[in-house]
Amino acid sequence: MGFDILINLNNVSLLITFAVHLGFAAYIYCKDPRSEANRSLATLLFFVAGWVFTYILFYNVKTFEFILIIRRLSPAVAGFVVAYFVCFALVFPKREKEVPWIWKTLIMAPVWICSMFAIFSDLIIKSVNIVDPNFLVFGDVVFGPVFHLFNLGFVVYTIIGTSILVKKLFHADGRARGQILYVLFGGTLTLCFTIVTNVILPVFFGVSYFSGFIPVATLIVAGFMTHAIARHHLLNIEDMLSRGTYFLATVAAIVGTVFCLFTDNWAYLPLYYITLGHLAIGIVVLSYSWRNKINVSYAFLVFFTGTMIFSSAVFFNAARLPYILLAAKLIYVSTFFLMIPLFFFSVFFPFTKPSLSLLKALIIPVPGIVFAAVALFSDLLVRDVIFRSWGREVVFGPFFPVFAMYCTFFVGYTFAILVRKHNVSFGLQRTQVRYILISFLIIGVPNFAANIILPAFWQNYQLIQPALYFALPEAIFVAYAVLKHRLMSVEIMIQRGFVYASVTVFIMALYALAVIISETFFRQILGYSSLLISTMAALLIAVTYHPLVKSFQSFTDRLFFRGRYDYQVTLREISHKIASVIKLEELTRLIVSSFVDTMKVSEISFLLLDKNKERFHSVSLPAPRYKRIEIDFTSPIVAWISATKDVLVADELQSEIVRQDVPGKDGENRRHSLEEVRDEMLRLGISIWVPIISKDELIGIIALGNKLSGDIFSGEDIDLLGTLANQIAVALDNARLYDEVVNTRDYVEQILQSMVSGVLTVDTRTRIVTFNSMAEKITGRKIDEVIGKKCEEIWGNKGIICNIVENTLINKCYVNFDSSLASPEKGLVPVSFSSTLLNDSQGKKMGALITIQDQTEVKELEGKVRQADKLSALATMAAGMAHEIKNPLSSMKVLSQLIPRKIDDPEFKKKLAEIFPREINRIDRIVESLLGFARATAPAFEITNIENILEETLDYFANQAKEADVKIIKYFARLPEIEVDRSQISQVFSNLVLNAIQAMFLGGELRVSTLPGKKVDNFLRNVKIQISDSGHGIAEEKLKKLFDPFFTTKHGGTGLGLTITHSIVDGHKGYIDVVSQLGQGTTFTITLPVSQGLV
Repeated sequence: MGFDILINLNNVSLLITFAVHLGFAAYIYCKDPRSEANRSLATLLFFVAGWVFTYILFYNVKTFEFILIIRRLSPAVAGFVVAYFVCFALVFPKREKEVPWIWKTLIMAPVWICSMFAIFSDLIIKSVNIVDPNFLVFGDVVFGPVFHLFNLGFVVYTIIGTSILVKKLFHADGRARGQILYVLFGGTLTLCFTIVTNVILPVFFGVSYFSGFIPVATLIVAGFMTHAIARHHLLNIEDMLSRGTYFLATVAAIVGTVFCLFTDNWAYLPLYYITLGHLAIGIVVLSYSWRNKINVSYAFLVFFTGTMIFSSAVFFNAARLPYILLAAKLIYVSTFFLMIPLFFFSVFFPFTKPSLSLLKALIIPVPGIVFAAVALFSDLLVRDVIFRSWGREVVFGPFFPVFAMYCTFFVGYTFAILVRKHNVSFGLQRTQVRYILISFLIIGVPNFAANIILPAFWQNYQLIQPALYFALPEAIFVAYAVLKHRLMSVEIMIQRGFVYASVTVFIMALYALAVIISETFFRQILGYSSLLISTMAALLIAVTYHPLVKSFQSFTDRLFFRGRYDYQVTLREISHKIASVIKLEELTRLIVSSFVDTMKVSEISFLLLDKNKERFHSVSLPAPRYKRIEIDFTSPIVAWISATKDVLVADELQSEIVRQDVPGKDGENRRHSLEEVRDEMLRLGISIWVPIISKDELIGIIALGNKLSGDIFSGEDIDLLGTLANQIAVALDNARLYDEVVNTRDYVEQILQSMVSGVLTVDTRTRIVTFNSMAEKITGRKIDEVIGKKCEEIWGNKGIICNIVENTLINKCYVNFDSSLASPEKGLVPVSFSSTLLNDSQGKKMGALITIQDQTEVKELEGKVRQADKLSALATMAAGMAHEIKNPLSSMKVLSQLIPRKIDDPEFKKKLAEIFPREINRIDRIVESLLGFARATAPAFEITNIENILEETLDYFANQAKEADVKIIKYFARLPEIEVDRSQISQVFSNLVLNAIQAMFLGGELRVSTLPGKKVDNFLRNVKIQISDSGHGIAEEKLKKLFDPFFTTKHGGTGLGLTITHSIVDGHKGYIDVVSQLGQGTTFTITLPVSQGLV
């Protein structure tokens, strides 16, 4: 990499880092200037930005004089960074008051003094030796006599600030604890980045050009600090650590892979991945319960194992002998150290009750620390390295027997403790110990033999490297036992491992055999290419692998695990049976017999919530091992399983209590609630509480005692219990629904029989399902005659009810459709039909509902009212007509009186000839309109295209519109044919169009449009016709009288046109609206039903 490219890259990264730090500082200060924590962090970030700026100057300075000044300025500013870090630690996260001036003086005084010495003397930076005049930045720094003292002070300040935060961490709770952990986590990541770029890469890989990225690493801790102090809702530390670990492990794996491939160090990758896996497992285990001794000891165990594996990777792949020797020493140093947490893990796992005294806890690590120091700083353990044809071999010194005995003692002691704990423990703890023992026997012991026994007694070093690859499975296996509460049954775990291993070996052997045969027979003897044979063999293996696994597993189930296999199948069969049970007593008996006979539990109880939701009580059932229990709805057990909605297991609860490490009041409250639940479980003598949840509510509980065999309820058992509980919840819901359906049916039947309207329902095949007593009375048909029969069988294919049913089933619903119904008893009965579709909850059509209203009395009343209305209207019109006829008669009377005197006057004769015919015609029109209104007949409906009627009307008035300079604009939507009286509707349109043309005496636009109206159930019920003009408009006070007889707004009108129009529209069960604005025009909107009787 060229120096100029490296400098440019550093410049860009440093400028970005400088800007981000200044941005963080300004943001934190502006967010809450009154907070001392915010002010301290803002100042700290400001000095970090200043320290980064010294690097920018250092990379870009062009003269030697400034190189030395800037180089001295950098440690001076760095001193203020750590000083303000201590000040920040004192006030973070909650302190609002400033740090006392005496403390601040004690903190800042040494920094000011050191800064002055750093800048104005050569005690810290003496000089800079220029290597290349073109690149002053790469000069060698000559340090002064107190440089190391300055570094020590820097480290001391950092340790003080960190210690303050750690101390606060142990006393904090809630959000404050999360904030401190965020800061510490960010600082740890920054430290790791610095170690990798400035120690590991330069020392072991000879890559030093990343050391200039130290300032960039400060963005990590700055980001975590800013996030912790600015955000109100932080992730809890467990989620933050676990998610961050997964993310960082993925990033580290990708970066490491790219780095190793580009630097031709790909041989590091397998052990590098294993190292990352160990570090990730350690962090995840620690994040689950970082105060728990088991988790802490195991985390350190895998950390040191990871260090040993990475050192082994360097040992086997490094090129330079000094690094190989150092890596060899680090392998055994790490081994010394990992024996210490191994010992503590064996002592504490699976329960922490046998705690060690403080003295013992301090003495036990001492030998390991001393031996590790001897191994690292002398040649007593690792003396030399010999390069063999198969790899590298360590030449051990006289201290190797001590190392071997030390490791053998700790491993043997650990194994003995675990065996003893396995023999005295029971339940979940015994299963956990069994997991650890199996992992040690299958993986740990061979690994120990390859790394210790074989080199010590047979000088065999060839299995050391292959054995390292088995360390990660063991770590995962043990972590599973530490973290998981519901472990897989050990028998099933062994069985599955055996099955998959056996099938894999079998498949590999078949493939190898196929390759050998293809190579020797087809290729060498027949000369045929073996590529096709190998490909076909690989394809066959891929297809048959899964069926082979299932077959082999089924075989081993029947051969070795028959009891377990049978009861699991039985439980699944019971789940299917439960789903069909409705009676509560039968359900209880099935549950009890299943658990007692199949799972062999010592006792069982089935509890249900009472109607008042106050207590859970056992269902009454005389059966052996059935236990009667009653607990309150407010019981700690009920509260716990209601909140978690999960199976409550006594062993898991005890483990949860042991693992509680949350400080403060919240932690105490949680521990107290857990202990209350445990105490009540002990009082009732029940080990397993299985919640029965329905609609997110706890409605019942299955309470189980221990298994008679003493085995734990494994993860598979808990899953099956959950499945069974779900089936029981369904069965209970079914029983309740059955009762509700019966009660609802009776209730609906009472409503139907008490209704004053006839009601009948049909299915999709028109079979009558419901027929109430009023329908029986109206139709004259007995209920027994119609139920279950088709409508056609009762009323014939052309009967009105059959037509309504058929139309309704194709989404043509009726509302108040008047018709007549033939009754065997009453003859023709006037009725009103309404109908609607019946759909199920998924919207699927189930049938139709028809209501029948007897209209005999209504029709009689309507006739009387209609006659009275007509007489009233005629009276009104007669009064108007008298007034209208009187005016022309008055004119004619006057003229007739003048005839004797002016009979010979030519002018009078001419006037008489004009006025008499005109007035007589006017009287004639009035009389004809009155007679037309009085003789109005019922409309004769027919299916018609409304657009055709409009077109005919507009064509008729086209010439008249043209003469009046009126432009006709049409917009017709796509509408279905509707049911109208063609001649009457044509008269309506003619009246409105003519009125519109006459209203625009100066010309204008006549707009005629059709629009779809209301839809019900996605079916169009009515249509709209709009006729608009751009005339002078109608005043608001005149709009109310617009449809009154003899009211007109134009000269020479009779005032009956709109009255007749309104009457026709009303006869079509439609309505007409009018909107008008003076000077802008008038719009008439006619709404007509698509079909008479349909909405």
